Amino acid sequence: MNPQTIDENILITNKTEEYRRQLETKKTQLPTMLLDFKRYYVLYNQNTSSDANRNMLQSIEGNITTLSTDLFTLSNTVEVDIDTMNEELVELDDLIKKEKDINRTLKLKLGIVEDKNNAASEMISNYKQYYDYGYLRNWGLFLSIIVAGVTISKVFKNNPIVATSIKPPIV
Repeated sequence: MNPQTIDENILITNKTEEYRRQLETKKTQLPTMLLDFKRYYVLYNQNTSSDANRNMLQSIEGNITTLSTDLFTLSNTVEVDIDTMNEELVELDDLIKKEKDINRTLKLKLGIVEDKNNAASEMISNYKQYYDYGYLRNWGLFLSIIVAGVTISKVFKNNPIVATSIKPPIV
């Protein structure tokens, strides 16, 4: 993926202010809905034959339900945007690592060490390489010892050497 398209995608999906604004509007709507719900719930239960109170209660319940579904969908869209941003950031991180490797090899070819901080980072990368080489060498040595031991044991199992007692010469 091209770094410029990743940057544009991040800017497109970064809708934090829009989400915050939507959340604030829902947050301001909720207390008035709850107060109306309490009021009409009490009025409806006091006078169950009143159609106006029942209709208002059902209307407020519908509004609360739509508010709840709006919050749920907002939450889902935020999670989806977070997931896409995380994927894009992982791709950016991979691109940065590739560019650092290219930069490191180019600096090694040119013999450039600019300052102490850069020299320290170069030393860290060199120690990482030395560690990787040593790690692989140790595993190779371990596996070769196992192969040599298995080979020796198979050779001696197939060709048993009979140990005869050697008598020392009499002097």
